[in-house]
Amino acid sequence: MSTAASSSGGEDLARGNYSDAYPPAKVAAPLQSLKDLREDTVGKTVQCARMDPECANARREDGLCSAARGTFLDDPRQMVKWVGGLQLESFVSAEGIIQRAQVPVKSCQVTDYEILLTKVFCQARGPEKLGLSFAAANKAVARIDEQDPGEAELQNLHINKKVIPAAGLATHLSNPVMHKRAPLQQAIADVRKTVRHIFAEYLESMGFNQFEPPCLLGAASEGGANVFKLPYFGRDAFLAQSPQFYKQIEIAGGRKKVYCIGPTFRAENSNTPRHMTEQLKQRCKEEIELVHAVYQSPEFLVPEPGREVRLIFAEGQKLLREEGPEEYCHVRDDEDMSTPQEKALGAIVRRKFNTDFYILDKFPESARPFYAMLDPENPGVTNSFDYFMRGQEILTGG
Repeated sequence: MSTAASSSGGEDLARGNYSDAYPPAKVAAPLQSLKDLREDTVGKTVQCARMDPECANARREDGLCSAARGTFLDDPRQMVKWVGGLQLESFVSAEGIIQRAQVPVKSCQVTDYEILLTKVFCQARGPEKLGLSFAAANKAVARIDEQDPGEAELQNLHINKKVIPAAGLATHLSNPVMHKRAPLQQAIADVRKTVRHIFAEYLESMGFNQFEPPCLLGAASEGGANVFKLPYFGRDAFLAQSPQFYKQIEIAGGRKKVYCIGPTFRAENSNTPRHMTEQLKQRCKEEIELVHAVYQSPEFLVPEPGREVRLIFAEGQKLLREEGPEEYCHVRDDEDMSTPQEKALGAIVRRKFNTDFYILDKFPESARPFYAMLDPENPGVTNSFDYFMRGQEILTGG
Protein backbone atom coordinates (compact mmCIF):
# COMPACT_ATOMS: atom_id res chain seq x y z
CA MET A 1 0.00 0.00 0.00
CA SER A 2 1.38 3.40 -0.88
CA THR A 3 1.20 5.92 1.93
CA ALA A 4 0.14 9.53 1.87
CA ALA A 5 3.19 11.76 1.64
CA SER A 6 3.82 15.09 3.39
CA SER A 7 5.80 16.64 0.59
CA SER A 8 4.35 20.09 1.09
CA GLY A 9 5.72 20.25 4.64
CA GLY A 10 4.03 20.44 8.00
CA GLU A 11 2.03 17.83 9.85
CA ASP A 12 -0.28 15.71 7.70
CA LEU A 13 -3.57 16.05 9.54
CA ALA A 14 -5.29 13.50 7.30
CA ARG A 15 -2.64 10.79 7.40
CA GLY A 16 -4.29 7.37 7.13
CA ASN A 17 -7.47 8.79 5.62
CA TYR A 18 -6.29 8.79 1.99
CA SER A 19 -4.16 6.49 -0.13
CA ASP A 20 -4.12 3.96 -2.94
CA ALA A 21 -5.80 0.90 -1.46
CA TYR A 22 -4.40 -2.57 -2.22
CA PRO A 23 -6.31 -4.69 -1.37
CA PRO A 24 -9.36 -2.40 -1.68
CA ALA A 25 -10.06 -0.54 1.55
CA LYS A 26 -13.52 -0.64 3.04
CA VAL A 27 -15.32 2.45 4.22
CA ALA A 28 -17.71 1.67 7.06
CA ALA A 29 -20.26 4.43 6.39
CA PRO A 30 -23.46 3.46 4.51
CA LEU A 31 -23.58 4.06 0.76
CA GLN A 32 -25.59 7.16 -0.18
CA SER A 33 -27.27 7.94 -3.51
CA LEU A 34 -26.39 11.55 -4.28
CA LYS A 35 -29.66 12.24 -6.07
CA ASP A 36 -31.46 11.41 -2.82
CA LEU A 37 -29.71 14.06 -0.69
CA ARG A 38 -32.29 16.04 1.26
CA GLU A 39 -32.80 17.85 4.56
CA ASP A 40 -33.05 14.73 6.73
CA THR A 41 -29.65 13.51 5.47
CA VAL A 42 -27.79 16.63 6.67
CA GLY A 43 -25.19 15.77 9.30
CA LYS A 44 -25.00 12.09 8.39
CA THR A 45 -21.69 10.41 7.59
CA VAL A 46 -22.03 8.57 4.29
CA GLN A 47 -20.02 6.80 1.59
CA CYS A 48 -20.02 7.65 -2.11
CA ALA A 49 -18.06 6.26 -5.03
CA ARG A 50 -16.07 7.67 -7.96
CA MET A 51 -14.58 11.12 -8.07
CA ASP A 52 -13.60 13.79 -10.60
CA PRO A 53 -10.31 15.10 -9.20
CA GLU A 54 -10.54 18.35 -11.22
CA CYS A 55 -13.40 19.64 -9.10
CA ALA A 56 -13.72 17.05 -6.30
CA ASN A 57 -17.21 16.16 -7.49
CA ALA A 58 -18.29 12.83 -6.08
CA ARG A 59 -20.42 10.89 -8.56
CA ARG A 60 -22.49 7.74 -8.43
CA GLU A 61 -24.09 6.11 -11.44
CA ASP A 62 -27.56 5.16 -10.26
CA GLY A 63 -29.94 5.90 -13.09
CA LEU A 64 -29.24 9.50 -14.02
CA CYS A 65 -25.67 10.41 -13.09
CA SER A 66 -25.78 12.68 -10.04
CA ALA A 67 -23.05 15.03 -8.89
CA ALA A 68 -22.47 16.82 -5.60
CA ARG A 69 -19.61 19.11 -4.60
CA GLY A 70 -17.08 17.71 -2.17
CA THR A 71 -15.07 19.91 0.22
CA PHE A 72 -12.42 18.86 2.74
CA LEU A 73 -12.43 18.84 6.53
CA ASP A 74 -9.86 21.11 8.24
CA ASP A 75 -8.14 21.96 4.91
CA PRO A 76 -5.72 18.96 4.83
CA ARG A 77 -3.29 20.27 2.18
CA GLN A 78 -1.50 16.99 1.51
CA MET A 79 -4.81 15.16 1.07
CA VAL A 80 -6.14 17.86 -1.28
CA LYS A 81 -2.95 17.70 -3.34
CA TRP A 82 -3.08 13.89 -3.51
CA VAL A 83 -6.73 13.85 -4.61
CA GLY A 84 -5.96 16.52 -7.23
CA GLY A 85 -3.31 14.21 -8.69
CA LEU A 86 -5.70 11.30 -9.29
CA GLN A 87 -6.41 10.55 -12.93
CA LEU A 88 -9.85 11.19 -14.34
CA GLU A 89 -12.21 8.20 -14.00
CA SER A 90 -10.30 6.77 -11.04
CA PHE A 91 -12.59 4.70 -8.84
CA VAL A 92 -12.53 5.78 -5.21
CA SER A 93 -14.39 5.13 -1.99
CA ALA A 94 -15.04 8.42 -0.23
CA GLU A 95 -16.48 9.08 3.21
CA GLY A 96 -17.91 12.42 4.22
CA ILE A 97 -20.50 14.39 6.14
CA ILE A 98 -23.50 15.81 4.30
CA GLN A 99 -24.02 19.52 4.88
CA ARG A 100 -26.04 22.34 3.40
CA ALA A 101 -24.28 24.42 0.77
CA GLN A 102 -23.84 28.03 1.86
CA VAL A 103 -24.69 29.14 -1.68
CA PRO A 104 -26.27 27.05 -4.46
CA VAL A 105 -23.69 24.96 -6.33
CA LYS A 106 -24.21 25.80 -10.01
CA SER A 107 -21.60 23.37 -11.33
CA CYS A 108 -23.35 20.24 -10.01
CA GLN A 109 -26.74 18.58 -10.35
CA VAL A 110 -27.08 18.59 -6.55
CA THR A 111 -27.22 22.32 -5.81
CA ASP A 112 -28.33 22.64 -2.17
CA TYR A 113 -26.04 20.14 -0.43
CA GLU A 114 -22.35 19.23 -0.42
CA ILE A 115 -20.20 16.54 1.16
CA LEU A 116 -17.45 17.37 3.66
CA LEU A 117 -14.87 14.71 2.76
CA THR A 118 -13.05 12.96 5.59
CA LYS A 119 -11.64 9.88 3.80
CA VAL A 120 -10.73 9.12 0.18
CA PHE A 121 -9.28 5.77 -0.87
CA CYS A 122 -8.43 5.07 -4.50
CA GLN A 123 -9.55 1.55 -5.39
CA ALA A 124 -8.42 1.71 -9.04
CA ARG A 125 -6.67 4.53 -10.87
CA GLY A 126 -7.92 5.68 -14.23
CA PRO A 127 -5.72 5.53 -17.35
CA GLU A 128 -3.17 8.28 -18.03
CA LYS A 129 -5.09 9.18 -21.20
CA LEU A 130 -8.78 8.58 -21.82
CA GLY A 131 -9.82 7.48 -25.29
CA LEU A 132 -13.13 9.28 -24.75
CA SER A 133 -13.68 11.89 -22.06
CA PHE A 134 -16.78 11.93 -19.86
CA ALA A 135 -17.73 15.36 -21.21
CA ALA A 136 -17.37 14.31 -24.86
CA ALA A 137 -19.35 11.11 -24.21
CA ASN A 138 -22.19 13.29 -22.94
CA LYS A 139 -22.43 15.27 -26.19
CA ALA A 140 -24.17 14.40 -29.44
CA VAL A 141 -22.29 11.82 -31.54
CA ALA A 142 -20.57 13.45 -34.52
CA ARG A 143 -19.29 12.04 -37.82
CA ILE A 144 -21.60 9.05 -38.06
CA ASP A 145 -20.27 7.80 -41.41
CA GLU A 146 -16.62 8.82 -41.15
CA GLN A 147 -13.64 7.58 -39.18
CA ASP A 148 -12.39 9.96 -36.52
CA PRO A 149 -9.22 11.93 -37.44
CA GLY A 150 -5.97 10.17 -36.61
CA GLU A 151 -2.97 11.53 -34.70
CA ALA A 152 -1.33 12.85 -37.86
CA GLU A 153 -4.42 14.87 -38.79
CA LEU A 154 -4.62 16.38 -35.30
CA GLN A 155 -1.02 17.59 -35.04
CA ASN A 156 -1.65 20.97 -36.68
CA LEU A 157 -5.20 21.35 -35.37
CA HIS A 158 -5.80 24.30 -33.04
CA ILE A 159 -8.06 23.31 -30.17
CA ASN A 160 -9.98 25.76 -28.02
CA LYS A 161 -9.77 24.24 -24.54
CA LYS A 162 -12.91 26.09 -23.47
CA VAL A 163 -14.96 24.19 -26.06
CA ILE A 164 -15.41 20.45 -25.57
CA PRO A 165 -15.24 18.80 -29.02
CA ALA A 166 -17.79 16.13 -29.90
CA ALA A 167 -16.47 12.63 -30.59
CA GLY A 168 -17.28 10.63 -33.69
CA LEU A 169 -19.09 7.31 -33.75
CA ALA A 170 -15.80 5.41 -34.21
CA THR A 171 -14.45 6.86 -30.94
CA HIS A 172 -17.66 6.02 -29.07
CA LEU A 173 -17.58 2.42 -30.36
CA SER A 174 -13.92 2.07 -29.40
CA ASN A 175 -14.61 3.28 -25.84
CA PRO A 176 -17.85 1.52 -24.85
CA VAL A 177 -17.42 1.93 -21.08
CA MET A 178 -17.05 5.71 -21.24
CA HIS A 179 -19.90 5.84 -23.77
CA LYS A 180 -22.14 3.98 -21.32
CA ARG A 181 -21.00 6.15 -18.39
CA ALA A 182 -22.45 9.33 -19.89
CA PRO A 183 -25.82 10.41 -18.42
CA LEU A 184 -27.04 11.09 -21.97
CA GLN A 185 -26.46 7.51 -23.09
CA GLN A 186 -28.01 6.12 -19.89
CA ALA A 187 -31.07 8.33 -20.43
CA ILE A 188 -31.45 7.07 -24.02
CA ALA A 189 -31.17 3.46 -22.80
CA ASP A 190 -33.80 4.10 -20.11
CA VAL A 191 -36.22 5.64 -22.62
CA ARG A 192 -35.77 2.65 -24.97
CA LYS A 193 -36.38 0.25 -22.07
CA THR A 194 -39.51 2.13 -21.01
CA VAL A 195 -40.88 2.14 -24.58
CA ARG A 196 -40.55 -1.65 -24.66
CA HIS A 197 -42.28 -1.96 -21.28
CA ILE A 198 -45.21 0.28 -22.29
CA PHE A 199 -45.53 -1.55 -25.62
CA ALA A 200 -45.60 -4.93 -23.85
CA GLU A 201 -47.98 -3.73 -21.11
CA TYR A 202 -50.54 -2.59 -23.66
CA LEU A 203 -50.39 -5.75 -25.76
CA GLU A 204 -50.56 -7.97 -22.66
CA SER A 205 -53.64 -6.04 -21.50
CA MET A 206 -55.24 -6.82 -24.89
CA GLY A 207 -54.64 -10.56 -24.54
CA PHE A 208 -51.48 -10.89 -26.65
CA ASN A 209 -48.84 -13.49 -25.79
CA GLN A 210 -45.14 -12.70 -26.01
CA PHE A 211 -42.76 -15.25 -27.53
CA GLU A 212 -39.06 -15.36 -28.42
CA PRO A 213 -38.23 -16.26 -32.03
CA PRO A 214 -34.73 -17.52 -32.91
CA CYS A 215 -32.19 -15.13 -34.39
CA LEU A 216 -29.98 -17.80 -35.99
CA LEU A 217 -31.68 -19.81 -38.73
CA GLY A 218 -30.88 -22.65 -41.10
CA ALA A 219 -32.35 -20.79 -44.08
CA ALA A 220 -32.96 -17.16 -45.01
CA SER A 221 -36.30 -15.79 -43.72
CA GLU A 222 -37.16 -13.89 -46.89
CA GLY A 223 -34.37 -14.63 -49.35
CA GLY A 224 -32.81 -11.95 -51.48
CA ALA A 225 -29.45 -10.24 -51.09
CA ASN A 226 -30.12 -8.47 -47.78
CA VAL A 227 -29.30 -11.44 -45.56
CA PHE A 228 -26.28 -12.08 -43.33
CA LYS A 229 -24.76 -15.51 -44.01
CA LEU A 230 -22.18 -17.10 -41.70
CA PRO A 231 -20.50 -20.51 -41.20
CA TYR A 232 -21.91 -22.68 -38.43
CA PHE A 233 -20.14 -25.95 -37.62
CA GLY A 234 -19.58 -26.93 -41.23
CA ARG A 235 -22.86 -25.62 -42.61
CA ASP A 236 -24.41 -22.27 -43.48
CA ALA A 237 -26.50 -20.28 -41.04
CA PHE A 238 -28.38 -17.00 -41.47
CA LEU A 239 -29.30 -14.14 -39.16
CA ALA A 240 -33.07 -13.68 -38.99
CA GLN A 241 -34.44 -11.02 -41.35
CA SER A 242 -37.92 -11.24 -39.82
CA PRO A 243 -39.79 -13.18 -37.10
CA GLN A 244 -42.90 -13.41 -39.30
CA PHE A 245 -42.76 -17.17 -39.94
CA TYR A 246 -42.51 -17.85 -36.22
CA LYS A 247 -45.45 -15.56 -35.51
CA GLN A 248 -47.50 -17.61 -37.96
CA ILE A 249 -46.32 -20.85 -36.35
CA GLU A 250 -47.42 -19.53 -32.94
CA ILE A 251 -50.84 -18.60 -34.35
CA ALA A 252 -51.23 -21.97 -36.09
CA GLY A 253 -50.34 -23.58 -32.78
CA GLY A 254 -53.30 -21.91 -31.11
CA ARG A 255 -51.82 -18.78 -29.53
CA LYS A 256 -53.97 -16.52 -31.78
CA LYS A 257 -52.60 -13.13 -30.67
CA VAL A 258 -48.82 -12.93 -30.38
CA TYR A 259 -46.00 -10.39 -30.36
CA CYS A 260 -42.24 -10.34 -29.94
CA ILE A 261 -39.66 -7.67 -29.13
CA GLY A 262 -36.17 -8.26 -30.45
CA PRO A 263 -33.62 -7.56 -33.16
CA THR A 264 -33.78 -8.46 -36.85
CA PHE A 265 -30.86 -8.24 -39.25
CA ARG A 266 -30.85 -6.78 -42.76
CA ALA A 267 -27.67 -6.61 -44.82
CA GLU A 268 -28.53 -3.20 -46.22
CA ASN A 269 -25.89 -0.53 -46.80
CA SER A 270 -27.98 2.30 -45.42
CA ASN A 271 -27.95 4.65 -42.48
CA THR A 272 -31.54 4.91 -41.31
CA PRO A 273 -33.06 5.06 -37.81
CA ARG A 274 -35.61 2.34 -38.57
CA HIS A 275 -35.69 -1.02 -37.19
CA MET A 276 -47.14 5.97 -25.74
CA THR A 277 -46.11 9.27 -25.52
CA GLU A 278 -47.99 10.39 -22.32
CA GLN A 279 -46.81 7.43 -20.20
CA LEU A 280 -43.29 7.91 -21.53
CA LYS A 281 -43.27 11.58 -20.49
CA GLN A 282 -44.41 10.65 -17.01
CA ARG A 283 -42.01 7.74 -16.47
CA CYS A 284 -38.94 9.27 -18.15
CA LYS A 285 -39.37 13.00 -17.54
CA GLU A 286 -35.77 13.66 -16.45
CA GLU A 287 -34.28 11.35 -19.10
CA ILE A 288 -36.27 12.98 -21.92
CA GLU A 289 -35.29 16.47 -20.75
CA LEU A 290 -31.63 15.42 -20.76
CA VAL A 291 -31.83 13.91 -24.25
CA HIS A 292 -33.64 17.01 -25.57
CA ALA A 293 -30.93 19.24 -24.11
CA VAL A 294 -28.36 17.53 -26.35
CA TYR A 295 -30.44 16.34 -29.33
CA GLN A 296 -32.77 19.29 -29.72
CA SER A 297 -36.01 18.69 -31.61
CA PRO A 298 -39.55 20.08 -31.59
CA GLU A 299 -42.24 18.40 -29.50
CA PHE A 300 -44.14 15.58 -31.18
CA LEU A 301 -47.63 16.36 -32.40
CA VAL A 302 -49.94 13.66 -31.07
CA PRO A 303 -53.44 13.25 -32.55
CA GLU A 304 -56.42 13.73 -30.28
CA PRO A 305 -58.38 10.58 -29.36
CA GLY A 306 -60.65 9.62 -32.24
CA ARG A 307 -58.69 11.69 -34.77
CA GLU A 308 -55.87 9.25 -35.47
CA VAL A 309 -54.67 9.23 -39.08
CA ARG A 310 -54.93 5.93 -40.97
CA LEU A 311 -54.20 6.16 -44.68
CA ILE A 312 -54.60 3.49 -47.34
CA PHE A 313 -51.29 3.11 -49.20
CA ALA A 314 -52.90 4.41 -52.39
CA GLU A 315 -54.09 7.49 -50.49
CA GLY A 316 -50.53 8.13 -49.34
CA GLN A 317 -49.24 7.92 -52.91
CA LYS A 318 -52.02 10.27 -54.01
CA LEU A 319 -50.92 12.84 -51.39
CA LEU A 320 -47.35 12.58 -52.65
CA ARG A 321 -48.46 13.15 -56.25
CA GLU A 322 -50.68 16.13 -55.37
CA GLU A 323 -48.89 17.82 -52.49
CA GLY A 324 -45.38 16.38 -52.40
CA PRO A 325 -42.15 17.42 -54.14
CA GLU A 326 -42.25 17.55 -57.92
CA GLU A 327 -40.13 14.43 -58.34
CA TYR A 328 -42.94 12.35 -56.80
CA CYS A 329 -45.72 13.51 -59.11
CA HIS A 330 -45.67 10.21 -61.04
CA VAL A 331 -45.47 7.65 -58.20
CA ARG A 332 -47.73 4.63 -58.74
CA ASP A 333 -50.05 2.90 -56.31
CA ASP A 334 -48.46 -0.50 -57.01
CA GLU A 335 -44.83 0.48 -56.26
CA ASP A 336 -43.17 0.58 -52.85
CA MET A 337 -42.19 3.85 -51.15
CA SER A 338 -38.57 4.84 -50.82
CA THR A 339 -37.20 6.32 -47.58
CA PRO A 340 -37.21 9.90 -49.00
CA GLN A 341 -40.84 9.39 -50.10
CA GLU A 342 -41.79 8.26 -46.60
CA LYS A 343 -40.18 11.36 -45.09
CA ALA A 344 -41.96 13.59 -47.60
CA LEU A 345 -45.29 11.96 -46.75
CA GLY A 346 -44.57 12.49 -43.05
CA ALA A 347 -44.14 16.23 -43.68
CA ILE A 348 -47.41 16.35 -45.63
CA VAL A 349 -49.30 14.52 -42.86
CA ARG A 350 -47.90 16.89 -40.22
CA ARG A 351 -48.97 19.94 -42.25
CA LYS A 352 -52.36 18.56 -43.29
CA PHE A 353 -53.48 16.65 -40.16
CA ASN A 354 -51.39 18.33 -37.43
CA THR A 355 -49.83 15.08 -36.21
CA ASP A 356 -46.46 13.33 -36.44
CA PHE A 357 -47.99 9.86 -36.14
CA TYR A 358 -49.94 7.96 -38.77
CA ILE A 359 -50.61 4.46 -40.11
CA LEU A 360 -50.14 3.46 -43.74
CA ASP A 361 -52.35 0.45 -44.48
CA LYS A 362 -53.04 -1.95 -47.39
CA PHE A 363 -49.58 -2.10 -48.95
CA PRO A 364 -49.52 -3.45 -52.51
CA GLU A 365 -48.80 -7.14 -52.89
CA SER A 366 -45.69 -6.37 -54.97
CA ALA A 367 -44.18 -4.36 -52.09
CA ARG A 368 -44.60 -7.02 -49.38
CA PRO A 369 -43.05 -10.47 -48.73
CA PHE A 370 -44.90 -13.48 -50.12
CA TYR A 371 -46.29 -14.48 -46.72
CA ALA A 372 -48.26 -11.23 -46.23
CA MET A 373 -52.00 -11.94 -46.17
CA LEU A 374 -53.85 -10.68 -49.25
CA ASP A 375 -56.96 -8.56 -48.83
CA PRO A 376 -59.86 -10.85 -49.77
CA GLU A 377 -61.73 -7.89 -51.24
CA ASN A 378 -58.76 -6.68 -53.29
CA PRO A 379 -56.07 -9.33 -53.97
CA GLY A 380 -53.76 -6.63 -55.36
CA VAL A 381 -53.09 -5.32 -51.82
CA THR A 382 -52.25 -6.92 -48.47
CA ASN A 383 -53.60 -6.70 -44.94
CA SER A 384 -50.28 -5.26 -43.75
CA PHE A 385 -49.44 -1.84 -42.38
CA ASP A 386 -46.59 0.35 -41.18
CA TYR A 387 -46.75 2.80 -38.29
CA PHE A 388 -44.86 6.05 -38.91
CA MET A 389 -43.46 8.81 -36.74
CA ARG A 390 -42.38 11.91 -38.68
CA GLY A 391 -42.06 9.83 -41.81
CA GLN A 392 -39.93 7.16 -40.12
CA GLU A 393 -41.28 3.61 -39.90
CA ILE A 394 -41.19 2.52 -36.26
CA LEU A 395 -43.53 -0.48 -36.31
CA THR A 396 -44.88 -2.92 -38.85
CA GLY A 397 -47.65 -5.50 -38.65
CA GLY A 398 -50.37 -7.36 -40.46
